[in-house]
Amino acid sequence: MLKPIDIQNKEFEKKLKGYDCDEVDDFLDVIIQDYEALCQENQSLKNKIGLLTDAVERYKQIEDTMHKSLDVARQSAQDIKNNANMEAQAIINRAKLDATRLARQIDEEHIKKHQEMLKVKHEVDTYKLRIKTVCENLMKTLEDM
Repeated sequence: MLKPIDIQNKEFEKKLKGYDCDEVDDFLDVIIQDYEALCQENQSLKNKIGLLTDAVERYKQIEDTMHKSLDVARQSAQDIKNNANMEAQAIINRAKLDATRLARQIDEEHIKKHQEMLKVKHEVDTYKLRIKTVCENLMKTLEDM
C-alpha cells in the first residue's frame, strides 16, 4: 500500500510537452492530504474494529459464563428440590412410624387399663361376696339369739 510520503517523494520525468509542474505538484499535495486523511481514518477504523472484536469476545465469554452459571443454578435447584422431596418423604415415614408406635402404645395401655378394671371389678365382686357372707352369718347369728 502506498504511503503519503511515497506520493510526496515521487519524481516524474520532465518532457518537453509535459504537464505544468506547479499544477501537478499542487494536485499531488491535495492527493497527499486526502490520502493521508484516508490512511489515518483507515487505521482508526482498524483500531476500532480491534476494540469491538475484543469487546465481542468478552461478551461471548460473559455469555458463556452466564449460560454455565444458569446451568449450574438449574442443577442446584433440581438437587435442592430432590433433597427436599427426599427429606419430606423421610419426615412422612418417621411420622408414620411414630404414629404406629403411639397407636400400639395406646392399644397396650388400653388393654392394661381394661385388665386393671377387670381385676378391680373382680376384687369388688369378691368383697361384695365376703360382705354378703359376713352379713348372712351375722343374720344367722342374730336369729339364733
